[in-house]
Amino acid sequence: MDPAQKEDYERLSTNLIAHTRFQNANQSNGNTLGGKMFSLGWRKGYEHKSKLGVTAIGSKVAKDRSGFLKLFWEIPFINDFLACRFRDVSEKMYCEVKAHHNESKAPSLAPFFFADPNSFCCHLSFTFDNFYNKAHKDRDESPYSFVMWIPANKETGKLIEENLQVEGGEFVFPADGCAIDFSGFNGVVECAWKATEHPHHTLKSSTPSGSPDTRIGISCQLPASAKVALDKIEAGMYDKKEDWTLRDVGKIVMDSLKYDENGKKK
Repeated sequence: MDPAQKEDYERLSTNLIAHTRFQNANQSNGNTLGGKMFSLGWRKGYEHKSKLGVTAIGSKVAKDRSGFLKLFWEIPFINDFLACRFRDVSEKMYCEVKAHHNESKAPSLAPFFFADPNSFCCHLSFTFDNFYNKAHKDRDESPYSFVMWIPANKETGKLIEENLQVEGGEFVFPADGCAIDFSGFNGVVECAWKATEHPHHTLKSSTPSGSPDTRIGISCQLPASAKVALDKIEAGMYDKKEDWTLRDVGKIVMDSLKYDENGKKK
């Protein structure tokens, strides 16, 4: 791999790993069977009176606010790098997804809410620790899903180019009779397909006890719940509900002020 490109993948993986310090693993995805799933970007807020929100826990942010904020300096790079990788996989699919994103007046992955015509996605999910799940079709709004798997050391974010200690974890398209088999291959894998039409799932994998090796899975999409919220914002359906908020980085930092540096409520 080209050294500059390797550095970019490591920059991405390091940033995503750091975000897990400020989140809880997603427990609401009913298809998950094992491993951990996290997210970056915008989706319908979990809080009842939140229109849209980015994921972070106030008590965890309180332990390192400056570290939390520094992560978002990298978002422009992540937006551009993922767009570049998607275009290399399929220019046609990328352009269709970007056009849909722009028509939806969706934001980028950045934690400040404004329509961003230079971006192609407002949300991504990423997985660690031998993640596997049930066969399913996505219920997202994106015309296509762009996905990536990065073999990495989860403690450092560095790419593992030889002797990755993860076995199994094939990505299967059961209705199509095909799969991505990672065995004997330590490189980055990227693909795009219509995930709302083709069932897919990740098989169980294993890693030796104590090994920091992992295969980071990344999936970019516009969640259906986020699209509904965006349509309501555009139609002015929230205008009479003054206490409905956007849970952006400012709101998260304000929430974190309720906790001390150990994450305990004041």
